[in-house]
Amino acid sequence: MGRLAVGGMAEVYQARARSTTQKSPGEPDDIVIKRLLPSYRNDAAWVKQFVDEAKLTVRLRHPNIVRTFRCFKAGMDYLMVQELVSGRTLQYMQDAFRQAGAAMPGSAAAYITICLLKALDYIHRAKVGENGATIVHRDVNPANILLSIAGDVKLTDFGVAEVEGVMRGDSGALRGTLAYMAPEAVLGQAVDHRADLFAAGVIFWELLTGQRLFHGNNEMEMMHKVRDCRVPPVGKFNPEAPEMAAQIARKAVQPDKAQRFQSAGDFVRVLEILARRNGWPVSVDALKPLLGG
Repeated sequence: MGRLAVGGMAEVYQARARSTTQKSPGEPDDIVIKRLLPSYRNDAAWVKQFVDEAKLTVRLRHPNIVRTFRCFKAGMDYLMVQELVSGRTLQYMQDAFRQAGAAMPGSAAAYITICLLKALDYIHRAKVGENGATIVHRDVNPANILLSIAGDVKLTDFGVAEVEGVMRGDSGALRGTLAYMAPEAVLGQAVDHRADLFAAGVIFWELLTGQRLFHGNNEMEMMHKVRDCRVPPVGKFNPEAPEMAAQIARKAVQPDKAQRFQSAGDFVRVLEILARRNGWPVSVDALKPLLGG
């Protein structure tokens, strides 16, 4: 069993189930084990957040979302079993293109964003629990998007997800990754599904340009950058990007949430039109430049 990654709350290991392991229906032998960091296992708030994430994600079934099979406690450890996605994070791929001084091909940028938005459309439409509560991911960023070697695009890490009336953090608390937060989140205002769409828009802009949209030397500077939401035109960094792609990116990252795309489905539809107009495949074929195909 080898450690794949460590985050702020948990660490992730690749593992293979023993022949004696009691598995959930559909659970494969090769899996990922997500473990709450030992420093948090005696903290009731962190344990609740970890268990809440597991309870939420075990219900989610979508091809663009990493599947959670089960959650359990072994000794002192809190663990969840998840789908193994063999590949890299989108952040890794972005860094590789950035180091090469290149933007990702427009076809790949559009397809990755479409897959992400389909995952968001699913969770935003999902109704959880008896009260039919809605879900906001709240930490959509390239480190939480996995690209498999087969070309699958999957959203993961619902650790700070907000489920109306069920899972909710401290009022006004910053939750998520600053560089992908919506201005209203940084300002401590009410956050809804449009904050996730803003994050998807930031990712699309970054894929088109090969640049980071919001960056700063410290947290306060970053918060000011996000709050002010000054977005250079895509063409400044990538003059070859279609004008329609630039317009879509600009609409997606409007500081006023009423001026953005109002649903993931709306965002997907314009990206599909963009792809058709440019002869881009809306399939795994769009990722061939990334997969070596």
